[in-house]
Amino acid sequence: MDRNNFPILDCHQHLFDAQRLRYSVFAQRNAGFEALVGDYSTLPRIYLPDDYERDTADLNVVGTVWAEFISDDPLSEVRWAEEIAQATGRPNGMIALVDFLIPDLDRTLDALATMQHVRCVRQHLAWHPTNPLLRYAARPGLLLDTAWRRGVASLQQRNLVCEIEIFSSQLHDFASVAAAYSDIQFVLPLMGWPIDLTSDGQTAWKRALATAGACPNVAVKIFGMECIFGIGWTVSQIRPWILETIEIFGPGRCMFASHMPICKLACSCDQLYEAYFEVIENFSASEKRQLLHDTAAATYRLLGASRPCNAY
Repeated sequence: MDRNNFPILDCHQHLFDAQRLRYSVFAQRNAGFEALVGDYSTLPRIYLPDDYERDTADLNVVGTVWAEFISDDPLSEVRWAEEIAQATGRPNGMIALVDFLIPDLDRTLDALATMQHVRCVRQHLAWHPTNPLLRYAARPGLLLDTAWRRGVASLQQRNLVCEIEIFSSQLHDFASVAAAYSDIQFVLPLMGWPIDLTSDGQTAWKRALATAGACPNVAVKIFGMECIFGIGWTVSQIRPWILETIEIFGPGRCMFASHMPICKLACSCDQLYEAYFEVIENFSASEKRQLLHDTAAATYRLLGASRPCNAY
């Protein structure tokens, strides 16, 4: 079946405007961000729906989910994204940044709840065990912190998805959070973000990922190949990791995403999805549709997202 017969709901893409908002990664060279993606000097400082449409024109994108881009003012950033969504019809859903330890968390969540397109909140808690440049949380061990978990519990009555960005070394702690709050839908980005790409590291990652997979309220997003494997990633390199992720979670809890425009530091969006299609070439049509669209639509409550991306 031709790939264009499969609708794509791109559940992790960025839009940003450094003329409207301040982003530390653009204000000056950011060593932590560079440690993830290498030289990002070619990354545009303004990236809007029209730019995304041009970059995905050859793909059957029918919906998108915007993810915040670590601006200095997260609430203003999500309000800006809501304005964009209201004006253009994209993005269809939004992921806002929160800190589950802030004193005014309830007020922040209430403000986000007033925005039509917000479906999810996320926090960056990745803490690399050996590389200090890859530590994005305020401190280690927050997943086990009682006060932080009380903040997560604030989502229980709010119908918001919870996305936590971590490294694979934190998967066991993440799984304990998901098990403790079984009534909250969690999303695990970047396949649980493996950091040891050796054979032994892959075995350890798969074992740890299975602890998260055992929680039925956890879905996983497959994207960020450039962050995990580097700018020069290959299909043969990413194939076993993607297939093992799907083996653990099943297509009904896995979803592909682009990470646009960050992924363009490595390849075009078209090349990225060609790689995805190649990896899942032996899957059934219904499984492919789940991975490319249906799982994301259900997870982010976007069951009506089926309009072609170029139909502004």
